[in-house]
Amino acid sequence: MKIKIAKKAGFCMGVRRAVNLVLKALNEKKSYIYTYGPLIHNPQTLKLLDIFGVQVLKDPNENLPSGVVIIRAHGVPPKEYKALTEKHKVIDGTCPRVLKVQALAKKAVSEGKEVVIIGDKDHAEVKGILGYCEGKGYVVSSEEDVVTLPPLKDYVILSQTTQDEKLFNHLSKRITSLYPNGKIINTICNATAVRQNEVRKLCEECSAIVVIGGKFSANTNRLADVAKKENKDVFLVESPEELSWEDLKKHKTVGITAGASTPNWLINEVVDVLKNRTSFFYKFLKAMCFSSATWSLTLFLIFLGLLLGINHPLNSKFSYLLLWFLSFSLFRNLLNQNLLKESFKFYLPIKYRFLSQHQKKLLFFAVLTGFFTLITAFLYKPRIISLVIALLLIDFLTYRSALTFFWEILFLSALSLYLYPFWTFSFGVIFLQAVLVILYLKLYLEIVYFQTDGFLPKNFLLSTFSYEPKIFFKILNLTILIGLLITSLTTLFHYKFGVFFLVWGVAYFLGLVVKKRPLGQVVYLETLVFIVSLAFLACGFFVRSLG
Repeated sequence: MKIKIAKKAGFCMGVRRAVNLVLKALNEKKSYIYTYGPLIHNPQTLKLLDIFGVQVLKDPNENLPSGVVIIRAHGVPPKEYKALTEKHKVIDGTCPRVLKVQALAKKAVSEGKEVVIIGDKDHAEVKGILGYCEGKGYVVSSEEDVVTLPPLKDYVILSQTTQDEKLFNHLSKRITSLYPNGKIINTICNATAVRQNEVRKLCEECSAIVVIGGKFSANTNRLADVAKKENKDVFLVESPEELSWEDLKKHKTVGITAGASTPNWLINEVVDVLKNRTSFFYKFLKAMCFSSATWSLTLFLIFLGLLLGINHPLNSKFSYLLLWFLSFSLFRNLLNQNLLKESFKFYLPIKYRFLSQHQKKLLFFAVLTGFFTLITAFLYKPRIISLVIALLLIDFLTYRSALTFFWEILFLSALSLYLYPFWTFSFGVIFLQAVLVILYLKLYLEIVYFQTDGFLPKNFLLSTFSYEPKIFFKILNLTILIGLLITSLTTLFHYKFGVFFLVWGVAYFLGLVVKKRPLGQVVYLETLVFIVSLAFLACGFFVRSLG
């Protein structure tokens, strides 16, 4: 079975912005945190918010302690907004596109016009827009509503931002044919139209479409309707447990899309269920990533590239050092992710389930790698055990804070100083390149995890930047620029250092991939770090060959 994922699906800009505002509020928690109404139409995300202590405020005058209230992306009527400010600190999470529609409605009324809103009567967004119409607004959901409109003279037609484009055009024409003096303003969010067009494209290649989202979400149901109109088998699910494999397995190509309130971690879960049944290669990559083997091997290849680049003697001690490094990396990463296991529930549940299902095997593997760490340390230099103890102690003291981000850099720095107290120019250049590569890959992985749309713990460096991915992308690009600058300057001393342009070229490619926010691909995105380490290893070989 082939699985195709819509390029544009899941959280829209407005929903992501509202969720990020809650994430920031949680990170700076100083008082009670509320959302005015359910933040989004996704039961799993709402459950996570409940675990974090975020309460749902149903009425502005509800008898609850004063705190911080986040307005959801749908917006609220102005009277309710004012009532909320009298008791709480209000953070406005209204989608900027919804704010625009509210402003258009307010302007029309101030000019003496009436407002017709094409949308769902009971939708929170529509109720919010109506609040700006001061009794001069009407909602049209169907043909039946058109004929019940009062005689309209001077009016504007607006739309719910998640309305179906075809329905909006049809109803607008019907209204203006009856009352010619109306002005049509298409306020449908471009993201809505793009998502619906993506479904139509999927329908050209797929015989079945899986739509992930809340069953009460208007935009999710419209995505399902689009696929049904294309005569496709449609599976509307809120969670992967609702998937019917018996019905799906008869299809050769299955498309996956998701509503605007569906987080990427949930898309990852659905993809995981299907891939586990259809791709051994995916299962292998997943086991490598979630057991920490991929990251440990990535560090190992970078260290190997460093040793080769500085012409470290190729003898038995070299082999023992490499085996020690790999064993210790695996041991530390296995212990670390076991300590942090509970946090994966909130942004990468598929990893949490993997760790839970294979806990005994992974603990056995941790004991085994710990044993190998001691054996190889004795074979190389027993004194290196003191370094192991110091690094593990630092890790234990910092694993819950953002300082844990720098552990691998500290590891490489401490080990390099231990092995080579007096550095040559060549050693300094290659070491600096290795540190920059590790820094880049750590930044890259944090962005990958941030793009799951989950709730990241405070041990992410992103938490210190108020979860602003734009800042991280700037740091990511700055790391590449520094790497290119160092490569350019050191190439003036010896042309062999020019080979590191390869590493930064591959790193730039990785940045382009993650910037596109590919959905449901967390396992593949994690695996890509391996490519950069392979490029670094190749550079180490090249530098060594030139002496």
